[in-house]
This record gives sequence, C-alpha cells and structure tokens, in this order.
Amino acid sequence: MQTLAFNHRVAGAVCLLFFLISTIDQAVAEPVPFRATYKADYKGLPVSATGIRELTKLGDNRFLLSSTAKSFFASIVEQSVFQLDENDVAMPLEYQYQRKGIGKNREVMLGFDWENMSVLNNVPEKNWQMKIDLGVFDKLLYQYQMRADLKQARNNGQPWPTLVYHVADKRKLKRYDFEVLQEETIETGIGDIETLKIARKRGEGDGRSTTFWLALDYDFLLIRFQQLKDDGSGFELLLADVEFDGQQIEAD
Repeated sequence: MQTLAFNHRVAGAVCLLFFLISTIDQAVAEPVPFRATYKADYKGLPVSATGIRELTKLGDNRFLLSSTAKSFFASIVEQSVFQLDENDVAMPLEYQYQRKGIGKNREVMLGFDWENMSVLNNVPEKNWQMKIDLGVFDKLLYQYQMRADLKQARNNGQPWPTLVYHVADKRKLKRYDFEVLQEETIETGIGDIETLKIARKRGEGDGRSTTFWLALDYDFLLIRFQQLKDDGSGFELLLADVEFDGQQIEAD
C-alpha cells in the first residue's frame, strides 16, 4: 500500500511538473505586448506626423496588432486581429485598413474564414471573396510573423531563415520576399539600438524600396521603417519611445 501511495505521489508530481512546463512553454510562445511611438516623415512634404504601433492581448489566444500614422492633414489606421496555431504561427482573423487625406481615401475590411479557407472583403460595394490556404497573412500581420521567425532562429542559434510570406490583397495572393542585409546601429529617441536590417526583394523596374530595421534585443521590434520611390519621395518611421512588456525602455 505504501508503494502504491508513493507511486501515486510520484505520478501526481510528474503531472504537476508537466503542467508547469506546459504553462511556461505557452507563456514563452505568447507574443510580448508593446506600444511604440515613432516620428513619421513624409519625404518631400513639409509635414511632421506621429506613428504608433501596438500589440495587445484581447482574450484567450486572440491578439490585436495595430499601426497608425496621423498628421494635421492625413491619417492611416491599420489593424489585424489574429490567433496562434499549434505551431505558434499567426493566423489572421480580421484585418482593417483606412486611409484618409492622402490621395484617394481607401478602406479595406477583411474577414478570414479558416473553416471554409476563404477571405472576404466586407466593404460595401467593394465586396470580393478569395480562396486561401494555410499560411496566408494580411498586409500587417506578415510583419509580426517575420519578427517571430527571426526570434526563433536566433533563440535556437540557427542561420537567419528564408523570409517569404503570402499576403491576401486586392483579390490577389501576393508573395513578399525579404533578405537579411546586415546588423546596424540605429540612433533613436531613446538611444542607440542594435538592429537587423532587412529589405524586401523587388522586381526589375519596380521603382520602390522597402526596408526594415528590427531590434535584436527586443524580439525584433520595429525600430526604423523606410519606403521610398526612385525620385526620393516616400515614407519613413523612426522610433521615439517604447513600452515593451509593460516596461519603459531606455537604450544604452
């Protein structure tokens, strides 16, 4: 009887240990919340603006990633509600984009139906529907997944991964390819931050460049973003301050 009771205690301890380890693993995999403020610069225009990116938890395995840029004459608001699958890969659920004051106003409201493997634009009079496969992202969420892929590679001591993402946009499935260029120190509003510089691969004659600088020490948080045309016009974000996992960050 003593042996039986001992075995029960051991089994109970093993189950408790397994539960604790599982809980720890889930906590590690869960996205770290942040709120970052950026100085936004519209190249070629005498306008200053503020950009904000934020990641918050909505509930059980539901998260909101948002990006806004506002100035006196224009605003852009972009949001992605998503969940994580069993492999911690982000799955978009809802995507919204609204642009006012810059050229033609634009609005997009996507709903991802994973049971029927489709995505629907719910904007009145601009409805469209498209079949999709697993692994498709919206135009904001792929940036979260890129950060997650880089973080996993760094934590595991692996080479930088191939960064290819398929994005649902304007009734089409578009392929976004990126290449890791180099590590680079960026001077920001909170000090110098070590980053990884990444550029989107463009076809010949595209006339645009898109570049990200992601923080090596803060889960590859966006530090600087630049999208330019050949004539020098475009848009740039540079980090001004950030709250990461509930803590205000001050770089060295």
